Amino acid sequence: PSAVSNPAQGATIANLNLLAGKRAVGMSDFKSAFTFFDHGISFLRKNHWKEHYDLSLELFDYAAKCSFFIGDNINLKILSEQILTYARSFHDKLNVMYITVSALSFAAKLPESIEKGTWILSQLGEDIPVSSLDSDIQMHVVQTRLMLNQFQDSDLLNYEVMTDRSKMMAMRFLAMLETSFMMAKPSSQAFVTIKMVQLSISHGMSRIS
Repeated sequence: PSAVSNPAQGATIANLNLLAGKRAVGMSDFKSAFTFFDHGISFLRKNHWKEHYDLSLELFDYAAKCSFFIGDNINLKILSEQILTYARSFHDKLNVMYITVSALSFAAKLPESIEKGTWILSQLGEDIPVSSLDSDIQMHVVQTRLMLNQFQDSDLLNYEVMTDRSKMMAMRFLAMLETSFMMAKPSSQAFVTIKMVQLSISHGMSRIS
């Protein structure tokens, strides 16, 4: 990187490493992919978050994802902190937030993963009830059943596709947290499943529905 003095040339090389890393990810070679993304990051200049924001975000996002898959928690923390510091919007932080919450779940830090995950869901407008009373669960089941009664099976098979990016991301978090709730708070796990069904009915079907 030090041999490249032209910032535009450095960005071009960084982008080539991004493309190579994506190809490695497509082959599930996350170790090689991380090397490409890390190499690409090394070609970014001091003000890269201002001058090459989209390229920076994508490189750091992919590098964090690969760090998670190869079990490199140190780099995951470093990369995540960079994104959380410099991302321009809450939505731009969601991918790395998803990865960090997943890492907590895989490390068996279930209460912490649930706390962080439910906070993120609340920021996306999807609150998970804290009550675990059977009467509250039954009330939500009845509400969901009433929503479903409007449809025939054929209607659901040909239902509209979810396109709202925030709702799609909420579905990802809910699906991931379902296991954490099942293991740490089984009495509240039903709320997560019910929320996924309600989101699918209200906003369309996703791959997770």
